[in-house]
Amino acid sequence: MKSMKTLLLAVVGLTAIGMAGSALAQCPGDPAVSGGGAWTSKTVSQANLAITSPGLATTNCALQVSLNQGSQLFAKAVVTDTSPQDEGRYRARFYINMAEITGLTSVLRSVEIFNASATTSPANLSGEEVSINLNGSTGAPTVVFTVADSTQGSGFRQAAVALPNAAGVNRVEFDLQGGASGSFRCWVSTDVATTDDQNPTAACTMNAINTSGWSGVTQASMGEFSANNSWRSNYTAATHLYLDEFDSRRQTFIGK
Repeated sequence: MKSMKTLLLAVVGLTAIGMAGSALAQCPGDPAVSGGGAWTSKTVSQANLAITSPGLATTNCALQVSLNQGSQLFAKAVVTDTSPQDEGRYRARFYINMAEITGLTSVLRSVEIFNASATTSPANLSGEEVSINLNGSTGAPTVVFTVADSTQGSGFRQAAVALPNAAGVNRVEFDLQGGASGSFRCWVSTDVATTDDQNPTAACTMNAINTSGWSGVTQASMGEFSANNSWRSNYTAATHLYLDEFDSRRQTFIGK
């Protein structure tokens, strides 16, 4: 496990004490380690992935992703971190700006933007312990959290939260505490909103979830992937989603 990792002028640190870090002085060539960034790898297929400047929350750079219009189901623009080590508790935070993505008012348009996965899972269930989709299910741009829970017939529970800043920067954070009697909390707010560990967004507070059948988080991916047909038909290569300041930890609240 990496004690501290810096990404796109942002912090990525999965640590026992939740250390903070400072931004890089310059943008890397690309987000993957081989190109000067900090993510383990990147995957781009019928899609576009770049580093753009300026970043979102006063940083110099951000991740810019888009899928080609009319692309296939496997289209993706993703960065991946493999530093987690069977994490029973996993906290993560990132910023998102979807100002270029208009008309997102229906659940019929959907794309996955993040997941945290385990190496093993119960039979016939996904290895994803947490996934986050972007769609219009509340009649406005919405983040939908899907959380592993073997007490459910489906194997998961879901919560949808409308982004408070539909055409600007939002902060998304979550805290997964795994186990036979685990919990999930999230914070969805504007960049300037004041939040703290004791006041999660009520719509996505889940108690008594059971993730004991999952081996713990070993990988996190962020970008655009698993988009449905309506998303791939309506948004072009020039319709970018921006992501920045990803940070992952075991224990402490991340916040701004």
